[in-house]
Amino acid sequence: MYEVTIEHPAIEEQSYLCTTPGELRDVVWGVARAQGEPIAVKDCGEMIHEVGALRSRADLDGGGTLTVIEVTVRVEPADESAYACEGHEGEDAVLLGGPDRCDGSCRPRRKFNREALVDLSLALDDPDLDKTGGCGPCGLEAGQMCADCGRCNCSRHDSCRRPTTLN
Repeated sequence: MYEVTIEHPAIEEQSYLCTTPGELRDVVWGVARAQGEPIAVKDCGEMIHEVGALRSRADLDGGGTLTVIEVTVRVEPADESAYACEGHEGEDAVLLGGPDRCDGSCRPRRKFNREALVDLSLALDDPDLDKTGGCGPCGLEAGQMCADCGRCNCSRHDSCRRPTTLN
């Protein structure tokens, strides 16, 4: 079991728990996708080797890092006792007499899923839009701002007079 942290200057650190090598690979592949550069089929073998070496560094040295384009993925062995909670064991634990919710004594088991991938993509895209004159929160590029006032969708445009014809 590994604690995986995604680091980039434009975002707050995001941590996930990976219980299998496949989940760790999903994080690395997801980080590449979130930056708009998915790992090509011809490079999959090399990337599998890199992720395996990352796991080995975590196991042998207590931690390892891998830079994927502009994002750093840091991997450390997880303290399994920190995640020991009967409330996280699912419906079977409840059926066997365990609690149906976490008692708060453990850390949540946050997984890197599709929603986390979308959130990471948006977080990495926002600073790029802001740098080029767009608006990260709105997702608008500089040329997509209001035709009358030039502002983004974060502002109200009640008084704007938008052109009625296209030029």
